[in-house]
Amino acid sequence: MTALTGQLSTQPGEDGRRAARTELVLGAGLRQRGAHAVTIQVMDLSTHGFRAATHLDLMPGSDVWLKMPGLESMHARVAWMRGHLMGCEFVRPLHPAVLDMVVRTARQ
Repeated sequence: MTALTGQLSTQPGEDGRRAARTELVLGAGLRQRGAHAVTIQVMDLSTHGFRAATHLDLMPGSDVWLKMPGLESMHARVAWMRGHLMGCEFVRPLHPAVLDMVVRTARQ
């Protein structure tokens, strides 16, 4: 098993990401097409995607819908799975004002 090393980058472009990530802790719902939602913990969020902890074992490329408190469900695709962590990319990026509102709400 190969150990992962490195630093968490929060700046766009430093690690190939299109948008800066914001660390947070946020309970949310996640569902696959035709399935019931399960609770996940969002660990970081950007306009283009999120990282979360989940008990699900999803294949990269799987379509999912993320439901954060106070927002409509957002369509995303699984980019990677490592153990109980997953990274997903939004099909349509979040508006920066929506990201700011979610981060403010999560930190209150």
